Formats: sequence, C-alpha cells, structure tokens
Amino acid sequence: MATVSREEALATLADGYSRVAELMAGLSEDQASAPRTIGGGEWSAVDLLDHVAAWEEAAIDAIADVRRGEVPGIEAYFAEDSGGVDRFNAERDASRRGRSAEDIRTRAEGAHRTLVGQIEAMSDEEWTSDVPGKPERRRQLGNLLGSITGAAQHPFGHAFAHIPDLEAYVSSLR
Repeated sequence: MATVSREEALATLADGYSRVAELMAGLSEDQASAPRTIGGGEWSAVDLLDHVAAWEEAAIDAIADVRRGEVPGIEAYFAEDSGGVDRFNAERDASRRGRSAEDIRTRAEGAHRTLVGQIEAMSDEEWTSDVPGKPERRRQLGNLLGSITGAAQHPFGHAFAHIPDLEAYVSSLR
C-alpha cells in the first residue's frame, strides 16, 4: 500500500465522518437504537457508529504504541490464525452493550476529534516513520493508520464501507 498523505487521510476521515454524522442527525434516539436495522444483521445505527469509532480508537492506541516504540497492539488482531478483525469486532461489540445512543455518539465524536487532532499534529517524518515490528504491509505509521481505519482498497475509508447500509435505513424511514 502506498502511503497516503496526511492531507488525503484527513480529508477521507472528515468526509466519512461527516456523511455518517449527517445521516445519524436525522434519526431520533429510538430510531438510532432500533436493533436489526443495519445491513440485514443485528446492528442498530448507533452500533454502526460505535463500530467505526472503535476502529478510530484502535488507531489512536496504535499511535501511542508507536510513540512508545512498541509493536502496536492491533497487530495481534491482524496476525494469522488470531481470529483477526472478527475477533476485534466481537470484543468491541460486547463492550458497548447497554450504552445509550447519546453515550455512543459522544464517544464517536471524541474518538474522531482525537484521531484527527493527532494526525494533524504529526510531522511528515512521524507520518512516514517505521512501525516497530515492521509488519509486512503496514511498515510506516501512515500506512498502519490507513489500514486500521480503512476498508478494502480504501485507506482511512472505513465509514464508506457502512454508509450504504445507513443510507438504506434512513431512506426506509421516509
């Protein structure tokens, strides 16, 4: 994966977050929390929002790990035979149970602001610095963050993998 510039990363993160936030803003608390409304699965709209926030929080944690000179903890989920992304998602799904839609919205907004602030504050040198452990596809910090917050062939675009399901739900309410 080629390194995406910090400016491109910030623009993609901002676009994805604003599109999700705009769709979420039109939902009442009950609509946002209604289970089994997103993508034919068990998720509610706030579950989707919390899911994207969990990956942004993982990126924040990875930045802290790299700054301490440690192999990012998220790499344990990316390792072969670890259960990977499914295990990460299952653990995060379990941790959000019982939280209010407002709590999740606040958490997502905070995670997004923190991640964006940390990326904005990075120097180009830090952005392209080597990640401890040098994972094969995520050797530089910018690549790692793009992988954590990305979707297939779309670094930093995780939100875009879920926007169509959220759009379909919002449309179904009209």
